[in-house]
Amino acid sequence: MGTIFTNIFGAIVGFAMMAWIGWIAVVTSAKERMERTCAPVVWTGKVGVSIAMLADTSEKAAKSTADWFDGANYGCQYTLWRLFYEDDWKKEGARQAAEQEAINEAARKRATPKPGNVEKSK
Repeated sequence: MGTIFTNIFGAIVGFAMMAWIGWIAVVTSAKERMERTCAPVVWTGKVGVSIAMLADTSEKAAKSTADWFDGANYGCQYTLWRLFYEDDWKKEGARQAAEQEAINEAARKRATPKPGNVEKSK
């Protein structure tokens, strides 16, 4: 009996994980990919807040639970960003800074007309 339950439960969990990974893989936006990757944290948070609301009707426990899961969601997305996107972001920022510096340098090198040297049109 335990083996049948374990096999069925394992198959359901395995299928759910494959569906979740496929759901993440089909998007092209990095922001949406991070949101979908961390979606189980949000889902768990919603369940946790619902349970906290049942246990404490003053909503104090629900607020602290929601705040904790909001922090966990932020932590999940920040960790993914650091792992996969931070290096590219830093390279792009350095490239943009170098480009802006080149523009500023070119502007400084341009000769600016002096007030007395402007030719008068006839």
